[in-house]
Amino acid sequence: MVWVVEHWQRLFRSRRARDVMVALVIAGPAAVGLLTGLYRTSPALSPAAFATIAALCAIVVALWRREYDWAAVVVACATFVVTDLPYPVYVMTFSLTRRRRWLPAVLSMGVLLVLPAHQALFEPVATSGHLFEFEASLPASGFNGLVYWSFAAVAPFVVGLAKNSLEEASLDRERHAAQSAERQRRLRESTLRERSLAERARLASMMHDGVGHHVSVMVTTAGAISVDAAAAASIRDRCDLIVRVGQKAVGELAEVLDMLSGTDTEETRFAIADIADLVRDYRSLGVDVAYSVDETVEACDTAIGDLCYRIVREALTNVLRHADEPRADVRLAHAADRIRLTVTSPLAPHDRHSLPGTGRGLRLLAEEAALAGGDLAACPTEDTFVLRAELPPPDREREG
Repeated sequence: MVWVVEHWQRLFRSRRARDVMVALVIAGPAAVGLLTGLYRTSPALSPAAFATIAALCAIVVALWRREYDWAAVVVACATFVVTDLPYPVYVMTFSLTRRRRWLPAVLSMGVLLVLPAHQALFEPVATSGHLFEFEASLPASGFNGLVYWSFAAVAPFVVGLAKNSLEEASLDRERHAAQSAERQRRLRESTLRERSLAERARLASMMHDGVGHHVSVMVTTAGAISVDAAAAASIRDRCDLIVRVGQKAVGELAEVLDMLSGTDTEETRFAIADIADLVRDYRSLGVDVAYSVDETVEACDTAIGDLCYRIVREALTNVLRHADEPRADVRLAHAADRIRLTVTSPLAPHDRHSLPGTGRGLRLLAEEAALAGGDLAACPTEDTFVLRAELPPPDREREG
C-alpha cells in the first residue's frame, strides 16, 4: 500500500501527468453525461456539440490554466453556460487559488452563483437519463439551492487554500529542520574545538610538568658533574655535551609548549551580543533559559566577551546533559567594579554526587578567568547549582 501511494505521488509530480488528470476530470463527467443522456438538460443543441465543446474545454484548461489563466477562465465559464458542466470552473478555481490569483478565482466562483443559466443546472433531474438517483432530491431553487451550490462553488477555493497552507507548513518544517541541523552542527564543532583545546592544554601541562622537569634535572646534574674537579676530564666533557644537548631540548620543548598553548588565530571570537543567539539555540533544544543583560556590560573588550560566551555555553551544555529539569537563569550584570555572570539551574537529588565542579571544561574556564583577572566558581546548594563568574570591567572604566 505504501508503495502504491509513493508511486502515485511520484507520477503526479510531472507536469504532463497533472495536465492529463485535469483533462480527465473535465472530459470524464462529459462522457458520462453523453452515455446516460444527462446532456439533454443542457442548452447544447446536439450530442456532437456537447462532446466537442467539452473536449475543447478540457484541452484548453489543461494546457492554458497556468500561463493563460484569464483565457482558460473565459473558456471554462463559457463551457458551463453552454453545457451546464461545472467541473472546468471547479478546476480553474482550484488552480487559481493554488497560485494566489484571487480576482479570476472569485470570478470563477461567482459565475456559478450569479449567471442566470444556473437555474437550468439546479432543476432536479427526474427523467430516465439522470446519472444518480439522489439527483432527484437535490435543492433546485430558492435559498436552499443557493446554499447548496454556494458550498459547491466555494469547495475548490477552500481546498486550494488548504493545500497552500499544507505546503507552507511543510516548508516551515523543512526550514526549521535545516536550522536545527545547522545549530547541532555548530554545537558539535564547538564541542570538538573545546575538546581539542582542552587536550592541547593537557598535553602541554604533561610535557611541562613531566618531560620538562626530568630534562631540567638531567641538565642540572650533568652541569654539576662537569664542574666537579674530582671527575675525569672525559667525564666532564661528556657532561658538558649533555648540558648543551639538554639546554637545546628545553628550548625546543618551550617552542612546542608555546604552539600547544597558543590560541588559533583563525578561531571565531564571540561577543556579549552573541549570547542572545546562543540562548535561542538552547531554547530550541528544549532548555527553558531566562536571560537578562545590562547594557553597560556590552562595552567590555573582546577577550572578556568571548570568555563570558564560553562560560554560558559550558553551563547550558551541562544543564542539557545532566539536569533532570532543563532550566537555567542567565544574568549578566555590572556589580561594583566587576562584571558578574551568574547561571542558576535546578539540581536534582541524585545529581549531587556528580557535580560538574571538577569537570575539565569548567576547570579550564576557571584558569582562563584567573588569567584575565577574575574568578569562576561553582556554588551548589540543596536544590540549585549556581555558576558565578567575576570578571574585569569594560575598558573605559579601567582607563578611568
